[in-house]
Amino acid sequence: MKIRGVKDIFSFFTLFPFKGDIIKAANSIYFLPLISLVVGLVSGSIRFYLYDFAGSLLASIAAVISVYLITGIIHLDGFADFVDSLFAKGGKEQRLKVLKDPHVGVASVVSIYFLLTLMTTLTYKIGNNSLVHDILFFTVSDLMGRASIIGSLFGKNYHDGLGKIFAESFKLQYIFYFLAVSLLLLPLINFFYLSIFIGFLIGYLFYRLGVKLYGASGGDIIGSAVEISRLVGMIIICFI
Repeated sequence: MKIRGVKDIFSFFTLFPFKGDIIKAANSIYFLPLISLVVGLVSGSIRFYLYDFAGSLLASIAAVISVYLITGIIHLDGFADFVDSLFAKGGKEQRLKVLKDPHVGVASVVSIYFLLTLMTTLTYKIGNNSLVHDILFFTVSDLMGRASIIGSLFGKNYHDGLGKIFAESFKLQYIFYFLAVSLLLLPLINFFYLSIFIGFLIGYLFYRLGVKLYGASGGDIIGSAVEISRLVGMIIICFI
């Protein structure tokens, strides 16, 4: 486990102005939980401290926006492309063509609207509990998204692109490194292993779906898994 890979992970998966290397980032994938911690600290704090000042709705909107100000829209863009391709007529080749098309379709716009609305609604629903609860809400839900990346890399059938770079660099021990880093961050969360397992499972299911629909998986499929896993994490936290 190489500590110096943290900078490379943040350079690729966040908007922080770090200079990093994609290969080094792929070989340091187990540091993804650190991003979840940053998301949790920032977004959770924004939600908590704005609650009394601006009201629950505006605080929730600001907190959700802050998630993407930290991580960028790389996964959200993949989710949008994925949804567009699902509505494409034809076989695997046509769906793959739409998946790689840089233009935004109506389906993707609508899906992003519903995704962000659901995230805001779930953030609103948690109420004004405590700063710790708000931080954990965003940390754990984002961690489920990061776990889905690991789950997506269980398979090796990828189209050329960033997804393939990460898949080819992935090693079995990275799963245990990821769990170790996560456990250091969230040692007292009673549903820790369940949330990680669900993230792994969703990621792998999206990988299998990508192979079935497009002949192989790719970065857009991983991005979709991240967004859906984060949403599922928010739902779980709201209702447990």
